[in-house]
Amino acid sequence: MVSKGTRKTWLSVVLILFITLLVIGCTSNSDEPKDSASPNGGGSANGGANVNATGFPIAKNKITMSAFAPQSANIADLNTNWFTKYLEEKSNIHLNWQLVPGETAALNEKKQLLLASGDYPDIFMQGNLTKEEQLLYGQQGVLIPLNKLIDQYAPNIKKAFKDISYLEKAITAPDGNIYAIPSVNECYHCQFSAKMWVNTKWLQKLGLSAPKTTDDFYNMLKAFKEKDPNGNGKADEIAFTGSPTGWHTDVETFVMNAFVYYNADNNYFMMSGGKLATSVDQPGFKKGLQFLNKLYAEGLIDKEAFTQKSDALTQKGNSPDTAIAGAIPAGWFGEFTDASPTATRHKDYDPIAPLTGPDGASFTAHYIGIGNSVFAITNKNKNPEAAIRLADYLYSEEGTTTSNSGEEGRNWVKADANDKNTRGTAAKFKVKETSYGVGQVQNDHWNQMGPNLRSAEYRETSYAASQEIYTMDGLETRLYKATKELYEGHQPKEEFPTDIFLTNDQANQVKQLKPIITDYVKQSMLQFIMGAKSIDKDWDAYVKGLKDSGMDQFIKIYQDAYDKVYKK
Repeated sequence: MVSKGTRKTWLSVVLILFITLLVIGCTSNSDEPKDSASPNGGGSANGGANVNATGFPIAKNKITMSAFAPQSANIADLNTNWFTKYLEEKSNIHLNWQLVPGETAALNEKKQLLLASGDYPDIFMQGNLTKEEQLLYGQQGVLIPLNKLIDQYAPNIKKAFKDISYLEKAITAPDGNIYAIPSVNECYHCQFSAKMWVNTKWLQKLGLSAPKTTDDFYNMLKAFKEKDPNGNGKADEIAFTGSPTGWHTDVETFVMNAFVYYNADNNYFMMSGGKLATSVDQPGFKKGLQFLNKLYAEGLIDKEAFTQKSDALTQKGNSPDTAIAGAIPAGWFGEFTDASPTATRHKDYDPIAPLTGPDGASFTAHYIGIGNSVFAITNKNKNPEAAIRLADYLYSEEGTTTSNSGEEGRNWVKADANDKNTRGTAAKFKVKETSYGVGQVQNDHWNQMGPNLRSAEYRETSYAASQEIYTMDGLETRLYKATKELYEGHQPKEEFPTDIFLTNDQANQVKQLKPIITDYVKQSMLQFIMGAKSIDKDWDAYVKGLKDSGMDQFIKIYQDAYDKVYKK
């Protein structure tokens, strides 16, 4: 949960790690073995004679596979890692880790070098494989198609296709092949993470209710700025602040969705009747800019909110002595204030529901999808049947639990009868207090590396979570309840899928068009909000500039890709 951006967290916050998983690794291989996988993905030349189709061990006689994997800063040593050893003992497969340190850029650079040079491994365990890479190297025969292998050897993956409606389509290339398997993390509250957190202690002092409309929101901000809600006798209150660098801490998204559906992370797309359009040329978008401009002009938006880094936002959220920030957008409160076990400032902040705008719009940005895939089998693998069975085990409940949490009895135990999960029903497992928090070096598990299946059902029902929502042990429950009660149902009825394959030609066009369009929209928004451009006088010129930047062609590319998959 979340990767990409959690910090200053402890054990509870492991539940938002879907935004942190960018790990790296590499390996090498020389000449293609005689018994390597056939290029059509039909399995090994010997038909998998050394592989048990079901049960364990996976391999009858021990085999070794080279594996592209991360040298994670949070894992002491993958070679001696408890789960690595457990997996080898259970499967009879030895993984030959060859690791590369660094961040995502290092992973991608090494991966691309290996693929281009032909010196690639038997499997990518954590490859961060883009859809373009899957299609390119799949059609070249470097990555083998997995369809037949999944059908014959991967019941857990097949079940996931049935249980998660969008999964199979999201990873199926335009040629009909599946070349890579993702790590699924259906973080419920992350899907609705463009939340607005408001200092409810201030609301109570001022006798205000949580705002429901944009007018209510405006009046609340005015009161925060002018009526000394922190009671220190100083005009030091910041009514509304944010940052462009945190996890949904930008000031635009939450507010704009009261006027038009706005999702910058999905290319500003909106959809109706299967037809794709952009939100950033709509009348509602214009009205949203006018409202934001009004807030900014009256000093209700922090002038630093469009430029300050996350650390600066956190300093304001953690202001000593007394709170100075009123409304702050964020995926969770740890983006702007202390989230350590003894912290208390976060208890003053609660999310509010999406606002209703003057024309009745009341949306929330919805983030759902698979993203890049992690696991793939190359044509150098002598035992693709064993490899897919390995991935399938990691998709099982046991494989997911042990790879992410470690050893039963030492790192986690069966839940007690009175232990509740985030839904408030009976939990299955309980992480022990002696386990590890985010950022701590450990050697018991893979720290969410590799393929695994954390479906919404698994995440919300498996692990015990405190029902005391203002404790850190109750964090997941707090986020779940806020999402369920306030945000679910405000997503648009029809959404453009975030996971969609493009042909190589389409992908190349998008690489050229997207940065131009994104920069143009972002800069124009800032100019309109801050008053450098007049919304009334310069709107038509802005719309023309949007077309000139290639938006119509951009939309057509994605419409064609959508039609190919969803309008068969």
